[in-house]
Amino acid sequence: MPILSTTVIKECTAADSPVAGQPSSVCTRKNTFLVVDGSCDSYVECIEFVPVHKTCPDGLHYDPSVKWPGYPCGYPADVPCKGRGAAQAAEPTKDCPHQFGFFASTAASPNDCGRYRMCVAGHAVEMSCPTGLAFNPILSRCDWPFNVPSCNVDAFLAYKCPAASIDASGNAIVTNHKYEGNCYAFYSCEAGESRLLSCDAGLAFDPTTGYCVDEDRVDCGVKAVPQQSASAALVAPIQI
Repeated sequence: MPILSTTVIKECTAADSPVAGQPSSVCTRKNTFLVVDGSCDSYVECIEFVPVHKTCPDGLHYDPSVKWPGYPCGYPADVPCKGRGAAQAAEPTKDCPHQFGFFASTAASPNDCGRYRMCVAGHAVEMSCPTGLAFNPILSRCDWPFNVPSCNVDAFLAYKCPAASIDASGNAIVTNHKYEGNCYAFYSCEAGESRLLSCDAGLAFDPTTGYCVDEDRVDCGVKAVPQQSASAALVAPIQI
């Protein structure tokens, strides 16, 4: 999800109509949210014991764990709807399958796995995952490229790991390799799967030892700007 941009989701407006104009037995607490059976994205908001039926914007689900007065709608990746019923009909636009959400970018080249599309109120914004990560359309998150079946990892990272090495116990040995053109970055290989990582601040990759060491001990030439560690970016592209 974080290092990428955030956005403010509009207040629920679809199907906002009172269940009752006066306090009723529906609301046993003064201010709270209630689940609507058979619906992923509808809920009842009790305000001063008066129930009001509401529906999350298209693409979002109602989150029963949210306590009033928090915003009760979340992305499907964070709020699964399994066994809770159905979601409202989609309201697609030319660029977005739903009004809100994260989707694979149709503008990205086949090997550009890090591009994705953020939809806000039906408007698409092209986004990019942190260096070394690919967009996983199943999880709607940036992920390790080898977890994304549609991604050609070798082409995307411009690197192919050597054959996997196994130790005496049969476990895969992790090996690290130089990233040409940036002494702060390196490839980490395990069982033939590659990750593009970067050293912590103040460190640089030493190809002789295969580890990050004090940057003064590494001849970087014209030093490239350190890149952000991909391992810290395995989160949803944005949060509400």
